[in-house]
Amino acid sequence: MSELLILPFKCPFCVGGIEPSEDGEGRERCFHCSGIGLTDEPCGDAERAPRPPGVMRAPCADCAYRQGSPELENAGAQLPNDEPFFCHQNMPISAFGAYTPVATFRGLPLGAMVCAGWWALKTGEALPAKPYRELPVTDDDVDKRWGRKPYAHHEADRE
Repeated sequence: MSELLILPFKCPFCVGGIEPSEDGEGRERCFHCSGIGLTDEPCGDAERAPRPPGVMRAPCADCAYRQGSPELENAGAQLPNDEPFFCHQNMPISAFGAYTPVATFRGLPLGAMVCAGWWALKTGEALPAKPYRELPVTDDDVDKRWGRKPYAHHEADRE
């Protein structure tokens, strides 16, 4: 799989990759961050960079990185070490019950977002505090949890 460069801090030595000068004009590209404006070595206190748009804003209720998840209970055997982990939300399920992307490019699932729990682990943020919660995935799971009769809970409210 492809290597993902994670730069969770704003560079403390420059402004957007350009070193500021005494008169306020930018001089040249910052040597610390190579002109990117972000770094993974802040050299002291540094402001956190905004979360990239390709990363989920918050962990889902059945996030693999929540305490009690099947992935963590299995000693992390199903979790990747050095490659990005993608959220299963809105990913199609195959006939075998596995999350399967519609298309991939260079081994990466197109349209999938990076898991917020994985991002927190890799950037030193706090992992999700609330424990894992099983959610229904298929129509059968929904029927088991809420029954087959549509709007049955609304009829009970009317009585």
